[in-house]
Amino acid sequence: MSKRIKKQYQPIAFSIVLIIGVLIGNFINNPEDGNSKLQIHQSSKINTILRLIQRDYVDTINQAQLEESAVKSILKELDPHSTYIKKERLQTVNEDLEGSFGGIGVEFNIQQDSIVVVSPITGGPSERLGIKSGDRIVVVDEENVAGIGIENKGVIDRLRGEIGTKVSVGIKRKSVKELLKYRITRGKIPLYSLDVKLMLEDGIGYIKLNRFSGTTTDEFLDAVQSLLNSGMENLILDLRGNPGGYLGAAINISDAFLGSGEMIVFTKGRKRKRQEFHADKKALLTNCKVVVLVDEGSASASEIVAGALQDNDRATIVGRRTFGKGLVQEQIELYDGSAVRLTTQRYYTPTGRSIQKPYENGKEDDYFMEVYERLENGGEDSLAIADSLIFTTPKGKKVYGGGGITPDYYVALDTTLDSKKLNPFFSKNWIFNFCFDYADTHRESLTEKQLLERDIYTAFKLFINTKNAEFVFDLNQNERNYLIKQLKANIGRNLWGNEVFYSILLQDDRFVDRAIKEF
Repeated sequence: MSKRIKKQYQPIAFSIVLIIGVLIGNFINNPEDGNSKLQIHQSSKINTILRLIQRDYVDTINQAQLEESAVKSILKELDPHSTYIKKERLQTVNEDLEGSFGGIGVEFNIQQDSIVVVSPITGGPSERLGIKSGDRIVVVDEENVAGIGIENKGVIDRLRGEIGTKVSVGIKRKSVKELLKYRITRGKIPLYSLDVKLMLEDGIGYIKLNRFSGTTTDEFLDAVQSLLNSGMENLILDLRGNPGGYLGAAINISDAFLGSGEMIVFTKGRKRKRQEFHADKKALLTNCKVVVLVDEGSASASEIVAGALQDNDRATIVGRRTFGKGLVQEQIELYDGSAVRLTTQRYYTPTGRSIQKPYENGKEDDYFMEVYERLENGGEDSLAIADSLIFTTPKGKKVYGGGGITPDYYVALDTTLDSKKLNPFFSKNWIFNFCFDYADTHRESLTEKQLLERDIYTAFKLFINTKNAEFVFDLNQNERNYLIKQLKANIGRNLWGNEVFYSILLQDDRFVDRAIKEF
């Protein structure tokens, strides 16, 4: 492949690898399963060396830091998903999986050195007090936070906290001259795993999940019931870019589609007996045709759901081969509040496929960069399937092992879009800043219909000219159309939320168009 093509997909590849690398380890069993006390011989080589260093080393050293380095080095020699989590990160990691945290309940972004409220979270403390989209938080607990170079971590550290504690904020609002002061009691703030539910056309419902957390089951079932009440007859379940999460959530989502007794997944490991998970509730969606959308960013719990529905002939899978993460981690908390996530089992689809793609212990970089190699080929699969890795569903359909879930219908990467040309619009925050400013300026006057009809592209070019007068818009027609769709979708999200964002973004979506052909 030419160097130009390789560079073309590099930004996309690295973004996917980053997301997978950060989030894919979230596929874990219940924490209590890994709480057994470990008996480690006190005269082990590692303990002996650490004691020698502490006793005799020429300089003073940070013993805790040395221990952490040793732990990380040991785990790095294992599989790519066994990992160490520092005490400082553990709370955030757990909150992501549990689906909630203590805070004031706003989505925010930092724009022009100010904390800007993108939207208050529905039902949260800030919404109840009347805080609005477009508000700028300039004071927190009598500390000025505007114009000081604050970053996301600084905002989170100030606004998050234990449920029931209080924080004071000062807000600047465009329509009000004086500073608005609020005393907010932190509440339980949901981290939604369901991005959107929509009715598309002709009784076709659409649900997009971004993770499998402790709240996913309830979110999903509520969305399904709402769509059924709106006349849904067929469903598109979008798991693209979903890196996984809790095993229990994946089982519950699969259960909604399958008949009682049908297998969902089974797990086994060197020190863990085989454990099978079967559907045991009355399926909510027995009469609904289903298509599941997947890509190379779909991993772990996403692969359980896709594999279970494919193996039971319950859904058609559309997209590209999934990541291939079939290892189960158990989380063991350590004495200092840090934790280890240790791989203890593999999981298998009902036909017996191991979804875990090949890896070599200690070669984590090669493992994650395998996705990049796929994207170099426009998303095409170079995976050779041996006869021993071909399995058969109850209705006689061939399904494939060897790593990830291979879709029934393949959707290639769009090679008409050159990410090297499009990347600056995202990496320099031009799209976000323009869309927020445009929405803020037209918040009271713009309708959705007007947004769809307006010449946003010209306004965006004028905006870019104020940022970089030398920038050249060298885009082909497809790239221009893609950019216009991104601009209108993001303005729509700033003004009216995710439903408008996705209703615009899904127009001419090749995955969705292929899925609709199945109904």
